[in-house]
Amino acid sequence: MEPKIEQVILRLQKQADYENQHKDKIDHDKRMLAITKETAMFYNILIKATKAKKILEIGLSTGYSTLWFADAVIYNTKKSERKNAITTIEQSQYKIQIAKKNFEEACVSEIIDVKEGLAIDALSDLSKKFEKRQDLFDFVFIDADKENSIEYFKTCLPMVKKGGIIAADNILDSNDMKKYAKYAQKKPDVVSVTVPIGWGEEITFKTK
Repeated sequence: MEPKIEQVILRLQKQADYENQHKDKIDHDKRMLAITKETAMFYNILIKATKAKKILEIGLSTGYSTLWFADAVIYNTKKSERKNAITTIEQSQYKIQIAKKNFEEACVSEIIDVKEGLAIDALSDLSKKFEKRQDLFDFVFIDADKENSIEYFKTCLPMVKKGGIIAADNILDSNDMKKYAKYAQKKPDVVSVTVPIGWGEEITFKTK
């Protein structure tokens, strides 16, 4: 792993561990709500193995998962290919400010394009740029408001290349995400499976 990225990740991991142990002491809107370390490692390996270069993340929070993605992108790309290789969406200005500081500290700011606003609006804007199927995403990660996850999936699917992946968190601990998994597994032109790591991940492979 890139040393500067690892340094920030280790700091954020300590914060996430503290939050998980003291949930009642921290306002929900101020919490990282990060994926687990094991989940982060899983995606870092998956992105490296699939040689993904262009990533979309729905739900930035303070950038913990994004840093793991950035490390994988650096591994997969030449320096000239990295500018805005990761597009990430976040509604909370408070969390965006923290995330950007984390990215600066990790020296990955140029790799990450942060979109502020409601995810559904940001995705709608992005989808307009993909009408000619140019610059399709290799990997999409859904980890935002759970009740809209199916809609996010529907909007994202046309923006993912054949052989690309849409992944989603919290499959095993959210009723909305269990519905999401059932939807993805019945969708034609994809293969989807629930992986029991962390809080449960749905991995959807686009076949056409």
